[in-house]
Amino acid sequence: MKAIFSLALLLWLPLVSCQQPQGPASVDAKTFSQKLSNTSDKVILDVRTPDEYASGYIGDAINIDFYNPAFKEQVAKLDKHKTYFVYCEAGGRSKSAMTILKEEGFPNIVELNGGISEWKATNLPVTHPGQ
Repeated sequence: MKAIFSLALLLWLPLVSCQQPQGPASVDAKTFSQKLSNTSDKVILDVRTPDEYASGYIGDAINIDFYNPAFKEQVAKLDKHKTYFVYCEAGGRSKSAMTILKEEGFPNIVELNGGISEWKATNLPVTHPGQ
């Protein structure tokens, strides 16, 4: 019986080790943009305040204010099967938001290192309300 278990384990380990976990990742603006373009089932999550969001946002981002006391409850209602692209103004809140998303069981998270400030500095497009 031990021999069968050992054999099964030896056959199973290479399969598991070859799989690339999606997991959370912090990336620069160019990589964030590329991943956005190459991901079909995604949500862009802007965790800035509503006033900051109104000044311009990335793509079709939804806004859930990280400072809102109900932030954790609001994100817990989101579909965990999608890939979440998270950003804030400079990267601090989005890193904290990524931690919360991870704790809530979201497996696929991409965080914009440097926030929308880095996005703009890289001359990537920003959407303004009413566009």
